[in-house]
Amino acid sequence: MIYPLFGVAIGVVMMIITGLQKMKESEREEVQERVSRTIKHDKSFGNGNIKLYFDSANKSVTLCATSTSDAHKETIDNFQFTDAVETDYHVVALDMQNLKVLCAGNNKGVLSKELCDLGKELRGLGINVQPSTPAIKAYNDYGFITDDVNEFVVIATSNRIFVHRYSDIVSIAYEENGTDVFNKSIGGAVAGGILFGGVGAIVGGSTAKAKQNKEVSKMSIKILLKSTTNPTIILPIYEAGKDGSLIETKNAADKMHYEGLLKEVSGIKDVFSIIIDIVDRNIKVHQVTARVQNTSNSVADELSKLADLKAKGILTEDEFNLQKSKLLNL
Repeated sequence: MIYPLFGVAIGVVMMIITGLQKMKESEREEVQERVSRTIKHDKSFGNGNIKLYFDSANKSVTLCATSTSDAHKETIDNFQFTDAVETDYHVVALDMQNLKVLCAGNNKGVLSKELCDLGKELRGLGINVQPSTPAIKAYNDYGFITDDVNEFVVIATSNRIFVHRYSDIVSIAYEENGTDVFNKSIGGAVAGGILFGGVGAIVGGSTAKAKQNKEVSKMSIKILLKSTTNPTIILPIYEAGKDGSLIETKNAADKMHYEGLLKEVSGIKDVFSIIIDIVDRNIKVHQVTARVQNTSNSVADELSKLADLKAKGILTEDEFNLQKSKLLNL
């Protein structure tokens, strides 16, 4: 008799908590709506917690983070909307006209932001930016911008924005409970690919179903770079609570949570797997070009030598033409 009553009590508490959360969200949305009427803008992006208001005429963006009763605002000049995404707790916006990236969030009612001078970063990497249409995606609480024309990737986190050339990426790995589950590297085989399926596969369908009675305390993405100063970027996906609570897939709710996290992991894995494929392709093209160039140089040298022998009378015209034909048909 006690256990059913205990279950009912937990259900009631959860309903009350959910109701309070929805009420707070509604209050923040109302504050955001009032603020929106005071800001000049022709486009907005975000939600009740954090919203960006773009003013194309003045080439500016106003950031607004709300509490249930107040709003914190900040305006950034020389920022125009190209594209934007919502992560779990932030908004990431891209401005390709002024070459800037913005990551804005709401830290308990206080505005937080990271602004990246993308143009400066790309110049530092030796990239002369060509006209392009970058892709921007959100997985977990991270924003990813990829540009296949200029071959650079941006990783936007809550406290830092990373910018790297595709060729800087060495490998992408997914670690669970401190052990590699998936790993793909430049010029190397894919380890653990069966868990996720191929690039673009949807995790949670026939692949990567959570095992029964599996306990997960930590999930993270590790990106290895060609750098001795900062060789890795770690992107935490999940970490057990301070109370020691774990994801236990024997529980239906935990199983669903885990599979949802795996979809986010799969999305990040796909982004960097494609980047690695592009780098591998570029390496092969470079190798083939180098071989062709070396062969061409070798043939040119030999033809020059034959011409010299002919000029000195060592080779007859027929002998010269025969050797020349052999070289050109290598």
